[in-house]
Amino acid sequence: MIATVIIFITMSVNTPTQNRQIITISLPFFMLQKLTRISKKERKTRSQVIRDMIEKYETDSIWEEIYKWGSDTAAEFNIKSEEDILKILND
Repeated sequence: MIATVIIFITMSVNTPTQNRQIITISLPFFMLQKLTRISKKERKTRSQVIRDMIEKYETDSIWEEIYKWGSDTAAEFNIKSEEDILKILND
């Protein structure tokens, strides 16, 4: 079974009540149950939970890019420990 949820998403930096758009998404029923359970636990609306998830997704994506850059840099300079970093900095 698929449930349809109407979500209000803030699209403005001015005030939270301006420039909102209504979107409709389809979720499997079990995901709607999860969303509802999370919203009750967090004492937030389902819309706010979804907005928070989008923000977290974006933040996580940025951190993944930073981690990849660090990993690539470590491989390029053969850095395996903090001692290796100190050697590079002190040379």
